[in-house]
Amino acid sequence: MFGIGSRGDAQPMGILGVELAARGHQVVLGLSSDLAWVGEAFKLSTVDLRISAREFLDSEDSRRRLASGDYQAYVKWLVDYKNSIADQLQTDLIALAADADADVIVTGGATEAEVAVIAEASGTPLVCLHYAPFRSNSAFPHLLVSAEVMSAERNLETHAQVEKDSWKAIGPYVNALRAKVGLPATDDSTPARLARAGTTEIQAYSRFVVPELADWGPRRPLTGFLGLTPGQRGLLGEDAVDPALDEWLDDGEPPVYFGCGSMPVLDGDATLSLIENVSRTLGVRALVSADWNDVEPGATAGGRLLVVGALDHDAVLPRCQVAVQHGGAGTTATCLKAGLPTVVCSAFADQPFWGAQLQRLGVGTTLPFTELSEQTLTSAIQPLLAAGPRRRAAELGVRLTFENGAALAADALEKSLDL
Repeated sequence: MFGIGSRGDAQPMGILGVELAARGHQVVLGLSSDLAWVGEAFKLSTVDLRISAREFLDSEDSRRRLASGDYQAYVKWLVDYKNSIADQLQTDLIALAADADADVIVTGGATEAEVAVIAEASGTPLVCLHYAPFRSNSAFPHLLVSAEVMSAERNLETHAQVEKDSWKAIGPYVNALRAKVGLPATDDSTPARLARAGTTEIQAYSRFVVPELADWGPRRPLTGFLGLTPGQRGLLGEDAVDPALDEWLDDGEPPVYFGCGSMPVLDGDATLSLIENVSRTLGVRALVSADWNDVEPGATAGGRLLVVGALDHDAVLPRCQVAVQHGGAGTTATCLKAGLPTVVCSAFADQPFWGAQLQRLGVGTTLPFTELSEQTLTSAIQPLLAAGPRRRAAELGVRLTFENGAALAADALEKSLDL
């Protein structure tokens, strides 16, 4: 199982790995160096793939590119980075797949292009894990093109164009790897080859959140979000609530939660000042979870605002009234399971999609991170303090609580292999 990328890539892969191991399967998990601890905490056989996703994705250069809104340049930067580490990454992926003598290979999106080639060369069945609807469908445009739903015909056109443009960028990279493992060059994109092979692409998000794709078909089952159980959160050391935080939560109305750790924030003090002013305008308390080096944890603004580091989302979020966060699939799922109306301040990839989808469901609002200001954030939060969004979010949270994403994803994987 390959879960290279951010924690939002590694953690769900590990959660699925735990479920498969509990069913008697032998699991080997390949993760980025900075996240190998996740697999080890889950007591899975874990291999360090010798790249640091955090060092790259959370670098000042990365944050500046995302904060600028120049996503085309950001994508080019990502491709250039992948080319720069190609030899090492490909060598490690090939070696791990061979050493594991796998009956099936599972990959996340970050290594899908490489692992599809490796699986084809070895004749090993492949299963892909997607955390948002990246593949062609008539319900939504490609999420790198727009978050606004178009006509079915236009939606499909956007997918075809992105697939064509993406292949121009990574085709040479893929064909170089194909030559390395003894396969002929191809003009077919990775999605086209996977479709021809009938590869299962598990959609690890909920039919209750994306009902438009609930019946996407047997190749792309919607299994539910892969969230942590309380026991798994304990293994990661994130199951305790700091006594000071617990006391602060009890000492007033439920706050608005600001999960700012994954936003491309360049100036922590300025962002904290913005949150203080928005909270004052709305008359709410604010709980800010961030790991900015330039901001000290603790209470400010007369105790109405509290800055903390990482926290137990399962224990804390149900004690809040609205969430503001970047819109990653995992964080979005956690907020929804807690029954919180959610503001998504999106930067890139699937984040605008989740923000728009929550808005369509009436359980959230959304704005691009590049448009974040006191006025826009106040306007985004204010309607979510009303009874309607809070009731709808609570109802959705109940549905998600009873959806066992890990079990359904493992069922789908086993079914694809006739196990």
